[in-house]
This record gives sequence, C-alpha cells and structure tokens, in this order.
Amino acid sequence: MDEVVAYADGGSRGNPGPAAAAFILTDRAGNTLCAKGFFLGRTTNNVAEYTAVCKALEHARQLGAQRIRIFSDSELLVRQLTGRYRVKSPSLRPLFETALRLLNQMQHYQLEHVGRQANAQADRLVNQVLDLQHDVDASPAGDSSTPTAKSKKPLRLGILISGGGRTMLNILEHIKQGRLNAEIAVVISSRSTVAGVERARASGLNVKIIRKKDFAGIDEFSSRIEQELVAAGVELVVQAGWLCL
Repeated sequence: MDEVVAYADGGSRGNPGPAAAAFILTDRAGNTLCAKGFFLGRTTNNVAEYTAVCKALEHARQLGAQRIRIFSDSELLVRQLTGRYRVKSPSLRPLFETALRLLNQMQHYQLEHVGRQANAQADRLVNQVLDLQHDVDASPAGDSSTPTAKSKKPLRLGILISGGGRTMLNILEHIKQGRLNAEIAVVISSRSTVAGVERARASGLNVKIIRKKDFAGIDEFSSRIEQELVAAGVELVVQAGWLCL
C-alpha cells in the first residue's frame, strides 16, 4: 500500500475533560483500510486532535504507506504542522514534534483543513469512544463494540510535585502515545509558583495547591492530601520530586 488517505479527529467534552482521538485510513479509491478510536482520559481538544494525527501516521506506516494525505478539521493543527503558526503550548510541543517526525518519515505528505462535515466519519468514531469510554476498532475486520486489549479502564493517577514537573510530563507523554493505560486525575503541589504547576495547568490537568505551612501540623496536612486524592478517585499515587513545604 503505497499511498493512503487519513481523516483524523479528536475531541474533549469539557476541554479539558474526557477526550478521544480517532482516524480513518482509506486507499485512493475511498475503501476503508483501518478505523480506530482511542480513549485518552482527561485532556484538551488540541491534544486529542494531535494524538489522532500521530495515531493515523503510525498505522499508515504499519500498512507500508510512503505517501499520505491527511484531512483534519483542526485549523490550528494544520497551520502549526505546515509552519504557519508557532506552537506556544508546552502540552502540545511533544505531540507536535512527534507528528512532524512521523510526517518526515513519509516520502510525501499533504495536510488539509476541512470542515467537520467532511470529517464526519472520524467525528462519529470520536463520539462513540467518548460514549463507551474505551478504545474502538471499527476497521473492516474489527469488532467496533468490543474493547481491545488496551481499552481497559485507565488507571487513575495522582501526582505529587513541588518543582518543574518533568516526571509528570514524561508520564503524560507515555499516556498520550498509548504506552501507558492511565489518566492523571489530579496533580497536587506543595508550592504554588513552580514551573510544574504552570505546565500541569497548560496541559489541562486538575491542579491542587496544598502547602504544609497552611496547616497546624503534619497530620492535618496529610489528611487534606488524602481527601483530595480520594475525591479525584485516585488509584495510584506518584511522588515526582515532592517536598513538604
């Protein structure tokens, strides 16, 4: 399969909120080769749009495609990947770089912005994933109603930070790339002005500031952290450079 056409779409209910990415790959005659949707947990529309393009490119390469024509209804994404807009968001930069790397692996590629009506099939797949809250394989040989091996309910993480949030961003990147079936339910920082807090908010994450000096003792401080973790439905806590300040 030398050349494919991709329709990519992503969406978030709440922005940030529950999000999904989907793509449809066809041959030049319009025959569907592959159609997949991915549940991303809680993130933004733009992250979902970029994830859809990255997933489409990865699967196009698996099919042996060397040329690709991509249609997306995200004007921001198309303008950024074609060099007309700068990427200012820290949360989009890793996905932008991944998408660009995958595009440059092709012998030829073309990106086009289209209206939602022209991208209706991918949009429907996004909404199906959001309704089901699991991955969907709607490929000709796939069963669109059955969760795939990677479509189990994502593990809800609580991340404790007090610095730049590098570990948090690495975890987030693994989630976006589908290498970790998890979602970051809450980020708790013991400091309000560190770079990690800004990066978490820019990524659309739920951030709580809990400082030890605001509590009478360590027991009250610890209890408040526990309350926030329970409220967010956290199943696993990750300490990423945590200082009790």
